[in-house]
Amino acid sequence: MERVYSGVGWLVRVNNGVAEVVINRPPLNLITLEMRRDLGKIISELEQDGSVRVVIFEGSGDRAFSAGGDVAEFLSTTPNDLIDWGRTIEAVESLSKPTIALLRGYVLGAGTELALACDIRIGTPDVEIGLPEIRLGMVPASGGLTRIAKALGPLRARYYLLLGRRIKAEEALQYGLLHEIVDSSRIYDRVMEIARDLMSLSPLALKALKEAIRLIQDSPMEVGFDIERKTFALLRYSQDFQEGIRAFKEKRQPRFQGL
Repeated sequence: MERVYSGVGWLVRVNNGVAEVVINRPPLNLITLEMRRDLGKIISELEQDGSVRVVIFEGSGDRAFSAGGDVAEFLSTTPNDLIDWGRTIEAVESLSKPTIALLRGYVLGAGTELALACDIRIGTPDVEIGLPEIRLGMVPASGGLTRIAKALGPLRARYYLLLGRRIKAEEALQYGLLHEIVDSSRIYDRVMEIARDLMSLSPLALKALKEAIRLIQDSPMEVGFDIERKTFALLRYSQDFQEGIRAFKEKRQPRFQGL
């Protein structure tokens, strides 16, 4: 049964294990300070909701996932506002449940920061990703600068960040900022297909894998090897692990319970 929650600038739909978090300020889906604060509450509720297995982030309409923050508010932004927004983005990345960004059109500024915090990014051919803050006399400061620099490497990142240049869909796919490019008429179906695939897997193993990736990504090789071995060892005694082995031997689909 579908459940719908709405707030200022956000629409959240929960149906059959999938939560769709929609930026609901068309056509450009600009993200206000109030929306940034509300997103933290939404993330917390989805983390605690046991019925939610996958979270999808998307923008309302076809023109933009989000063209960024509401510039009119920038002069009234306090240091605490910036810190809170950064923590909210960290909360998105730290969600124990897989996250998918469904991207159309403009993905700029705060929109880029939100999209890059998601696990999987699927975009349409018209996607343009960018951090144009330098053209407003500022720099990205809610995770975007760090994520772009790590994803592209410092040499390539300098070109896009110093010029505030946008990255088109094909470039973004090449650089790993997008994982797939799908025609606009099929992108929703493709994202739901990925969501259903994720829901067929062990939620316990997915949670452990996300945490392991987070810990390993900036660790020395030896530390990474240790983390992955210990993660495997912990999962070894879960019911999902046993069910996966039994299902494989019996040539059937596993029925994971997250235990």
